[in-house]
Amino acid sequence: MNNKKLLEVRRLSVSIQLEDKKIFAVHNFELTLNQREVLAIIGESGCGKTTAVQAITGLGGKNTTIVDGEIILEDITFSPQNESQMKKIRGARISYIFQDPTSYLNPILTIGEQIEEMILAHPDVDEKKKIDTLHRLLELVELKPPEKFLWLYPHQLSGGMNQRAMIAMALASNPKILIADEPTTNLDYITELKIIKLLLYLKNKFDLSIIFITHNISLIEKFADNIVVMYAGRIVEKGTKEEVLGNPLHPYTQGLLDCIPKISHNIKQLNTITGSVPELSSLPTGCKFHPRCRYVMARCLEEEPELYKLSETHFSRCYLLHKI
Repeated sequence: MNNKKLLEVRRLSVSIQLEDKKIFAVHNFELTLNQREVLAIIGESGCGKTTAVQAITGLGGKNTTIVDGEIILEDITFSPQNESQMKKIRGARISYIFQDPTSYLNPILTIGEQIEEMILAHPDVDEKKKIDTLHRLLELVELKPPEKFLWLYPHQLSGGMNQRAMIAMALASNPKILIADEPTTNLDYITELKIIKLLLYLKNKFDLSIIFITHNISLIEKFADNIVVMYAGRIVEKGTKEEVLGNPLHPYTQGLLDCIPKISHNIKQLNTITGSVPELSSLPTGCKFHPRCRYVMARCLEEEPELYKLSETHFSRCYLLHKI
């Protein structure tokens, strides 16, 4: 894998205004994405995965505020708080594939019209080039024949086809980075594998880097290079796929892996992590995972651990490791 650094996110913190209360949804989020890398961000729903990554592209809602942080894209530093700067990279250099395409595709416009809007965002696109690009994009995502799919509406397509249309829209701007936010949710297993295969094909064809958000660990085993594990708006572990999946060192990561069903004739029930992700408005003191942790110590209740460096690539936020 090419180790040329493409994207770096530093100290990203995000708050959300809820009625009369401001809560911190993401705290000191950092990542590095290399060229042609697939970086997976995993964790249960409510752990801050989507909020963190949407902040990178300035897609947060009106109640969302970037408190701190900077983004370095190809050696150019951007402030995620500066909307005019974010417009320069959103779509043009980083494209976003949303979890539920039917929520983002316009039901009254054809698939062709919606992809066309993305193509025309680029200057100097004449009619012939527009048509050629439309056909090429639809063929790339295997919506064939393109002459047919150009005139279809989202409700006329299956979930997998709509997701392919979303991918075509994301590719229209020739981005360097694709952010795929739970892109296979609500798809059947076969369609899910086809979407993953398509993303990997596009990555190799266009030298793309991919940030893949998911709660499905068994899915990322197949294609991720590096993994970031999030809990309560914080990174609790990160490293290569081999480190995080083969030698998980945070109790939360261990719990997530324990929940993967194992093939056995003796299965009576699935493992689960006790408790649930805390509400961001009422986070526990100290380590945010301590109410659910089987290894909890007195210190965990008082102080939040730092992200300990275990190797050049492996980090984990746990006091059990502070002497390693």
